[in-house]
Amino acid sequence: MLATARVAPGQTVCVALSGGVDSTVLLHILARLRAPGGFSLAAAHVHHGLSRNANAWLEACRASCDSLGVTFHAFRERVDRDDPAGIEAAARTVRLAALARVPCDWLAFGHHQDDQAETLMFRLLRGAGVRGAAAMAAVEPGRLRPLLGVRRADIVAYAREHGLAWVEDESNADLRYARNLLRHRVMPLLEQHFPGAVPALARASGQFREAEGLLEDLARIDERACGGKRLDCAALLRLPDERVRNLLRWQLRAMGLQAPARARLVEVVRQLREAVEDAHRLPLGAAACCVYRGSVWLEAESGGPGLSPVAWRGERELPWG
Repeated sequence: MLATARVAPGQTVCVALSGGVDSTVLLHILARLRAPGGFSLAAAHVHHGLSRNANAWLEACRASCDSLGVTFHAFRERVDRDDPAGIEAAARTVRLAALARVPCDWLAFGHHQDDQAETLMFRLLRGAGVRGAAAMAAVEPGRLRPLLGVRRADIVAYAREHGLAWVEDESNADLRYARNLLRHRVMPLLEQHFPGAVPALARASGQFREAEGLLEDLARIDERACGGKRLDCAALLRLPDERVRNLLRWQLRAMGLQAPARARLVEVVRQLREAVEDAHRLPLGAAACCVYRGSVWLEAESGGPGLSPVAWRGERELPWG
């Protein structure tokens, strides 16, 4: 996977180190590969302060890095327990924001095949489309998930074989969290009756990812055919509704904005088709679909995301404010 991602000699790979078995094993493996690979290795731990054991986890991560001669970055962050998105989502947002501040070329995460299957199930149960069902990618700009094709049981076996020590987050056993319910109750039952369920779900995620790539290609083709970023309304409305929605979703993501619910997009396309007057501003969540003098374009709503620093890792396109 390092070769696939073209991790080059002299680059720095940083492991997102929680102290759990997955990231601990990933750190150990990458420490063995850094000399032949010629890359530098670091690790970063985010202290959320949500557990009474958080200080002990941070010190355990520091000790693991010291034993392997790995540069260690520690972040102490505050998580809003009353975040409307929920404490799990809030902690994830805070964690990723902290990790983005690490000076490195690649962030490496310890996600594995069981995580991939759980993510797919979780997102499908929330009504995700093709993009959401694509779940996690093994390689994406600035990010690696080298263990994504490995079962969790094999990761634990490796840790025991090499005498590695890791920490256990007590919140991972709390069935009030939907992901934990899937992991401890639903997935074991599913595998009991369908022994190949986890690899099959992981393969399905890969197929959804391929389909998402094709939908993005189609959106680029349709955008060019409709005149570019500022779309010709008549040309746009000659497309089927599905392709109009696909194009608008793709343009929103290119602006660094989240696409709205499908029902909102369906309504906007309906209004585009039935519009009598020439001037309209149709709400699309963080953006608006503007129609004027035969043109259609998207604008970020005022009060939406402002300009903020963004780490550029060589991507050809970079959403920025």
